[in-house]
Amino acid sequence: MGVVGKEIAVLWRKASSGDKAPFEKKADAAKKTYHSKMEKYQKTGNYKKHQMRLLAWKIHETKKPFRKDENAPKRSLSAYMIYTASVRKQIVKENPDMSVTEVMKEQSAMWKALGDSDRQKWNTKAAAEKKKYDTKLARYMKTADYQKYVVERDAYKAEMKEKRNKLMGVKKRARTPTKAKSAPKSPSKKKAKRSARRSRTPKSSKSRSVSRRRRSAKSPKSPKRSRKRRAEKRKSKAPKRSTSRKSRTPRASKSRSKSRSKSRSASRSRSAKRRSTSRSKSRRRSTSRRSKKASE
Repeated sequence: MGVVGKEIAVLWRKASSGDKAPFEKKADAAKKTYHSKMEKYQKTGNYKKHQMRLLAWKIHETKKPFRKDENAPKRSLSAYMIYTASVRKQIVKENPDMSVTEVMKEQSAMWKALGDSDRQKWNTKAAAEKKKYDTKLARYMKTADYQKYVVERDAYKAEMKEKRNKLMGVKKRARTPTKAKSAPKSPSKKKAKRSARRSRTPKSSKSRSVSRRRRSAKSPKSPKRSRKRRAEKRKSKAPKRSTSRKSRTPRASKSRSKSRSKSRSASRSRSAKRRSTSRSKSRRRSTSRRSKKASE
């Protein structure tokens, strides 16, 4: 397809304007129909949904992490990874038909079956390798390659952040210039303010004394009247002890006695009714017996 495309491009360049004219007319007509359809499509809801998805995809692309450092030393393996690497060859020899996932499952089962004493050997190996990695990393961080990588990484992050803010419509806040600190006030002004405050204090005491004198100059209230008023207020505030309570107690006792007498009379009447019904029944029985004997 690439070779055919190149040959077609050469033929198009060699063609005259008369030969190109019918193809150009067709292209213009197709372009007009496309623009008319596109204008209609942009007013639909599907276009808006597509634009929202496109915006979300673009924002997601700005959150991709920077590439890994190629020159950095490789990280040390964990105790589990060291053990699986040592056991893998043995599992593959014993089970050549096993798939990769089945081999990994077998490795994890063997690791779980190990006791604490058996795992300790692999943990010590992992700790030794981690120490070696830390020393290599500390040396590498002092090199020029690492400094170059850091500069490129920071520039990439700043660029992606700027793009993200533009897509999300976040505007940068203009930093307000910090006000210059005012020069410390002279001690003479401070002393003047303190003296002014001290001079104000006696004036306030005078005004208080004048107000007290005016209050005392008013007509003094008689102590007898004030006592009477206090006693009246106490009486009004205190809850009134009504005499109805005293009168209620004997009434309550009378009502109780009446209710008791009524209940007794009702019980007596019920017992009398029962007796009368039992007597009437016994009479009826006796009369029925006599009538039977007479008939016999």
